[in-house]
Amino acid sequence: FASQDVPFNIPHCIARHKNDAPKLSVRDQRLNCRAGSTHNAERERAYDIIASMLKIPFLGEVSPSENQPLPPKMGRLDGLSAQQNKDDSILTWTDVMDKSIKTSTSIVNSDADEDPSQSTSDDGNKPNSEENKYKEMIFGEDALKIPHSAPYCLGRPIRRGHFNISQNYSLHQVLEDLRTIWNWMLTEKLHINPKDRHLYSAILVLGETFDNREMKEMLSIVLCDLGFSTAVVHQEALAAAFGNGLSTACVVNIGAQVTQVVCVEDGVALPHTALALPYGGDDISRCLLWVQQRHRTWPNFKTDPMKKPIDMLMLNKIKEGYSQIRSGSYDAVSVVHSYEHEKSVGHQKTRLSALSVPPMGLLYPRLLIPEEFPPPPRPWFQDCDDMLEDTWQTNDGLSGNGGLGAWDSYQMLPTRVKKFDNIGLVEAIVSSVLSTGRVDLQRKLFCSIQLVGGAASTTGLAPVLE
Repeated sequence: FASQDVPFNIPHCIARHKNDAPKLSVRDQRLNCRAGSTHNAERERAYDIIASMLKIPFLGEVSPSENQPLPPKMGRLDGLSAQQNKDDSILTWTDVMDKSIKTSTSIVNSDADEDPSQSTSDDGNKPNSEENKYKEMIFGEDALKIPHSAPYCLGRPIRRGHFNISQNYSLHQVLEDLRTIWNWMLTEKLHINPKDRHLYSAILVLGETFDNREMKEMLSIVLCDLGFSTAVVHQEALAAAFGNGLSTACVVNIGAQVTQVVCVEDGVALPHTALALPYGGDDISRCLLWVQQRHRTWPNFKTDPMKKPIDMLMLNKIKEGYSQIRSGSYDAVSVVHSYEHEKSVGHQKTRLSALSVPPMGLLYPRLLIPEEFPPPPRPWFQDCDDMLEDTWQTNDGLSGNGGLGAWDSYQMLPTRVKKFDNIGLVEAIVSSVLSTGRVDLQRKLFCSIQLVGGAASTTGLAPVLE
C-alpha cells in the first residue's frame, strides 16, 4: 500500500504440484549451461587482475590465513557481526503437505438390538482421520525451499529482466504464473479481496529491461485479470531518484539477475543513456562459491545453486553477511550448510577467504561468467519498443495475445532491439553519463551517483571513477 514504509519483498516464484513428476523440476533448467575451459581461463585472469588491485594473493598462491587452523574458542569475524546469528541460521525445508481433516460418519444398524460397538466408520479406523495431501501451489521463497523428492514443478516467470519464455515455458504459462503470484500476494499479504479491487488503483513500477509488449501483457493482467480500476506504469529509475529526493542523478539498480544504469534529468529518464548489464546479485553468489572452491575453503558438500534453489538462498545469506569491497585480505568464519539430504541438514564451520573478490565482479564481469545463466531466447520479442521511448504502438500481427486492444490501431514507429551490454559497472556508468552529451550535466551526475541495491558501495567505486 502507498501508506506502508516497507514493501513485501517476495521472489517471482511458483511451484505447482504435478502428479506425474517423480521429483522437483525447474521449468527453465535446460537454459542453464556450465562454464567451459575458455570461460574458466577468462575468470582466472580476471581474478588475478582483481587480486593485484586489492593487494591479495593471486589464484595460484596460498593465502597465509588458509593454512592457519581456527582458534579453539573464537574465529575471525569480519562480516556483519551484529547479524551473525541471523546469517548463520539454517534454512528449513518447506512443508509441502496440506493436512486436511477427513470427516467420516458411523454406520449404525437401525435394529435397536444391534450392538453399538459393532458400528464402523467408512475408513475402517477412527471416525476422524488425517489425510496428507500435497499443496497445490507454493509461492515465493517457500517455493525455493521445496525438497528435491517432492513432485513439484518450479516456475520463475521472469528471467534476466524479461519474460522467461522458452520451449519448455510457454507465453501462456508465463502469464498464468505471473497472474497467480500477484493474485496470491494481493489476497494473502495485502488482504485485498477480488471483489473489492475495483476500488483500488495500481502503480506498476518496472525496470528498463522490459519491452513494450511485456508491459502491455502485465497491464492487461493488472486491469483485466486482477480487477484494478486504473493502472499507471512508473519507471524504476525515476522511483529510485524521487525516493532519494533527487530530480537529477545517474541511477544504478543492482538486481538479482540484471544491473541497470540510466541517467535522470529534471525528473525525466534519458532513453539514450540506459544500459542493461546481464549480471546481478545471484551471479556474485555463484562466484563466491567458485572462489571458495578454488581456495579449498568450502566443505566437501555438493553445493549446486544452478540445480538446487535452496543452495542459492544459502549463498545469498553468506554474501549479504560477509562480502564487500575492501582493500587487503578479507576472511571470515561462517557456518556452511549442506542440503543434500532432506531429513538431516549437515553443517560445518569454515574460514572463507578472498571475500572481497566476488563483488568486484561488478567491475570485471568475466569473473562472474553470466553465460552460465543466460537470458531466455528472444524470437518471441519482435514488438520490442523501449519503455523509455514514447512508442506504445503494436502492429496487427502481434495483437490479440493478451495486450490491450486500444493500442492495436496506433501507427507503428521504428523500434530498436534492447540488448545487454556485457561491460563492467564503472564502464557502464561512465558511458551512460558521457552519452548525455552535455558537460554541465556530466559534472553534476558524476558528483551525485546513487547506487540502489547494496551489491556494491560508493567506497569501492570512487577510486576507479577518479
